[in-house]
Amino acid sequence: MVERVNYEAQVNQMPVPYYYPHSSSASVKRIVGMTLAGGLIGMTGYYIPVQKDVFVQRAFDMTRNDAYDDISRLRDIAVEVDNGEVSTESKMILQQMGVAEDRTAIANKCIELENKVTDKTSVKTLKDGFASAFDNAKKKTHKMNALCSDAYREVRRNKFRWGVGIGSGIGLALGLLSSRD
Repeated sequence: MVERVNYEAQVNQMPVPYYYPHSSSASVKRIVGMTLAGGLIGMTGYYIPVQKDVFVQRAFDMTRNDAYDDISRLRDIAVEVDNGEVSTESKMILQQMGVAEDRTAIANKCIELENKVTDKTSVKTLKDGFASAFDNAKKKTHKMNALCSDAYREVRRNKFRWGVGIGSGIGLALGLLSSRD
């Protein structure tokens, strides 16, 4: 005698297992943790050696920005000179730059500043000076002048920022991949 088994009845009688819903907080923690870990690892980009070309270009860019800022200030002062109301601050700026309170002297100084950062020979001389400053003080940044030191620091900060950004991006991608269901 063969027993007939009613499988449907057995399936219906079996206790239904209770599955806990997938914890989204665990996934979020994993993603955030891997993003932060990637960012922390990326911070080591600060210690990547600074290349001479990058340093020279950053120092030149800072010099050019300073020159254009000075030109802008001098143009504002020229308007004050035309109106005959030169402020004390403007007089101090003119004195610091060695310029008389005269429209022609201010215009000549503006031309001089612009030629300093646009003339090919002046630019080459500036860049050669930055390159020699980099070679002389590569390991000892305290021996650099203020502009070169600021340029060196800015290059290092950019490496730090890029390292954190790229590391965080990679960590985020890995976190998203590892938290997939």
